[in-house]
Amino acid sequence: MNWRGAIYLIMMLLTLCHAHLCAQGSRDSTRTKRLREVNINSNAPQKVFTGSASVQQISAQQIKQLPTLQLSDALKYMSGVVVRDYGGTGGMKTVSVRGLGTQHTGVAYDDIAITDCQTGQIDLGKLSLENVASISLVVGLDDRIFVPARLFSYSSLLKINTINTIPEKPFSFRIGGTIGLYGLYELQAGVTHKVQSKKRNDRLFFWNLSAEAMRSKGNYPYTLHYGGVNDSVSHETRQNAETKTLNTEFNAVWQIDRTQRLNIKLYYYGSARELPSATIFYNATSHQKLWNQNAFGQAHYHKYFNERWAFQANAKFNYDYTRYYDPDYLNAEGFLDNRYHQHESYLSNTMLFMPILKKDSLRHVRQLEFALAQDVFYQQMKANSIDYAHPGRFTSLTSLSGILTGNRWKLSTNLLLTYVNNIIIENPDMQDYTHFSPSVGASFDLMKRLHLRLFYKNIFRMPTFNDLYYREVGNVNLNPEKTHQWNLGFVLKEALLATGRITVSATIDGYFNIVKDKIVAFPSRNLFSWTMLNYGKVYVAGAELNTFWQYRITGRYILRLNGNVTYQKAVDRTEPGGKTFNQQIPYTPLWSGSARLSLRTPWITVTYALIGCGKRYSLPQNIPANEVAGYVDQSVTLSHDFDFRSSTLGLKLELLNIANEHYEIIRNYPMQGFGIRFKVVFDLSPSLKSTSRQ
Repeated sequence: MNWRGAIYLIMMLLTLCHAHLCAQGSRDSTRTKRLREVNINSNAPQKVFTGSASVQQISAQQIKQLPTLQLSDALKYMSGVVVRDYGGTGGMKTVSVRGLGTQHTGVAYDDIAITDCQTGQIDLGKLSLENVASISLVVGLDDRIFVPARLFSYSSLLKINTINTIPEKPFSFRIGGTIGLYGLYELQAGVTHKVQSKKRNDRLFFWNLSAEAMRSKGNYPYTLHYGGVNDSVSHETRQNAETKTLNTEFNAVWQIDRTQRLNIKLYYYGSARELPSATIFYNATSHQKLWNQNAFGQAHYHKYFNERWAFQANAKFNYDYTRYYDPDYLNAEGFLDNRYHQHESYLSNTMLFMPILKKDSLRHVRQLEFALAQDVFYQQMKANSIDYAHPGRFTSLTSLSGILTGNRWKLSTNLLLTYVNNIIIENPDMQDYTHFSPSVGASFDLMKRLHLRLFYKNIFRMPTFNDLYYREVGNVNLNPEKTHQWNLGFVLKEALLATGRITVSATIDGYFNIVKDKIVAFPSRNLFSWTMLNYGKVYVAGAELNTFWQYRITGRYILRLNGNVTYQKAVDRTEPGGKTFNQQIPYTPLWSGSARLSLRTPWITVTYALIGCGKRYSLPQNIPANEVAGYVDQSVTLSHDFDFRSSTLGLKLELLNIANEHYEIIRNYPMQGFGIRFKVVFDLSPSLKSTSRQ
């Protein structure tokens, strides 16, 4: 099956589902309403969001049923998302949403942003799925405005929630492991302890500590093409691809009372990676290595004074160390050994005010709320090379948000003020920047189950330190990016048909983005050396269709289908008559989509997952020499949890890329063909009556 066939298959499945459901739309509405309260939670885990923003969410339970080892694996099943995977378990994984580039997608870990001032690209391969409760992708204005100002500074936001519920039991222990082909070994362990106050039911403290270690040789086979599709090929093995990582995390939550809570998170990640080179011509060997250490500590405190006023404060300190070693570099020393240190100090305060709260006397107005947030952070970078700049950057973000909610409508707005003060020792006359970014959104209930949403959002993004200053990648002439986003979408809310046995929901969105001075990164020799360019102007027009369908065969047999299709035309509009004018920008497919079909039984859950992507171009000119072929990746997952008296044993078998298709997401960085992974997780929750109120 080629990529075009995969897209057709996805669209056919979605069409058949909707046709079948529409044919049953005349069933008695009273019966549907009566059954809704009985089945909504157990039958329909797919949450539907009806605000002005486009929101997609994958829960921890859904992640368990997908072929996932890292966070980036789950994101491949979201519409409008292009995961740039540079091959292998240790390869870099970044995400681009709606053609706006990786730096425009923020990553929030429990509502506090993860940052990298050096590259601006968050490597999602670093983040573990061990503690993840849910993953949400928000494009537009989120309904949650009681958050730091920084979360409004991104065109799209990937939210990773790790602590969303209080543990039910006072103590639990978790250990697990994963093994796979090509030298993959992973070990996970975690412990959680809760202490409940004996005097007050609303006061408690709990903490958890988790660790994950992974090693992968990454020496998988691939097919090397020496020219076009009709030219000669050879069968090679990926070299210099070994990866070792260690990921640890500590969380502590103190619920002081019903109105206030303090959360603390400590995080450490360390890795030693060999960097496989681009597989070009007759040389597939490389000897480059990359070491990375990242540690941060963050704290969150919130207080609800009454039903109208609330306050929260957030603080974070981040440290990151990167070392890149190239023994084959052609310079006077005969090698390259670059070391980078970056620090960030961050502080945020947010005040929430709700002057109107369910006031029926004011006609249809139900709620009015405002949030004022002030964030400040300072970033600094140092390198061991004497001819590198030593940049620092102070940034202030001030956000004013408002939401007005009626019976069948909601209006939201945000105004973000960005001030950037660049501090460069070698160039004291660096320009400062000030920018206002307005955003507005609205949502309406057109009918009982049909919902309309629309928004406009403006974003301003500064070039990163690597974009500007460093000789391996830098371009000091880069301008800041400015983006304009428009979106119009319809939501078919969750509906129960066929006497409650069928559940369906769907969303369709059309969008148009304009990016001025778009910054585009291209890997050159390997994953560390890049080339940065400014496109004068880029237009992105696209549409996304998401659907969820569930059929309850019997009480214990459930069939679920999730599918999405994305059309995205992202073209260079800089210079009329130029060689790249009106041509698709690099690594942005015109068509992409995914589908996952799962059957849940009392004994096993079987999931078939498919990802399809159309052809792309590796360089700005859309010519055959720059074409990267489309692909289809198909996987099958079998999983089951065995429940015992005080413990659970989870087993999961993943058959990856079952068609053994040899493809590339990034040109000359081949992906793994057929693979197998097996995962075992054991959860133990013994009774500890002495530490908790029972």
